[in-house]
Amino acid sequence: MLDGDVTDVVEARSLELNNQHIHVYSASWGPDDDGKTVDGPGELATRAFREGIERGRGGLGSIFVWASGNGGRERDNCNCDGYTNAIWTLSISSATENGLVPWYSEACSSTLATTYSSGSTGERQIVRSPFFSSFPFPGTMQ
Repeated sequence: MLDGDVTDVVEARSLELNNQHIHVYSASWGPDDDGKTVDGPGELATRAFREGIERGRGGLGSIFVWASGNGGRERDNCNCDGYTNAIWTLSISSATENGLVPWYSEACSSTLATTYSSGSTGERQIVRSPFFSSFPFPGTMQ
């Protein structure tokens, strides 16, 4: 997907790739983050979303997680992004390690959750935890 022109066909193929085996798709593409562009998935990508939601994972439905956007500097708003606002996607925003809104973040009503990501100069760029944690948490498997 990242090595050429992104078309409706390319998006659809990405969204339906191995939808019987991939449970969660994580994506961050969408219209230009210029504060002017309003756009969303084309006809084929829309069909791929529906197919994944209705028939992915053996009928359980694929889960599509989408980044809320990176156009904060341009005062872009993810309400104008048809991918983050799609009824098929879970829109996720970001916070700095200090719990602040990053300079690139876009605010919109479709954002369902926020997680740590990169921040400003002087802040760590990614907050992460090891895949296998030695600390037990309620609700996790040991």
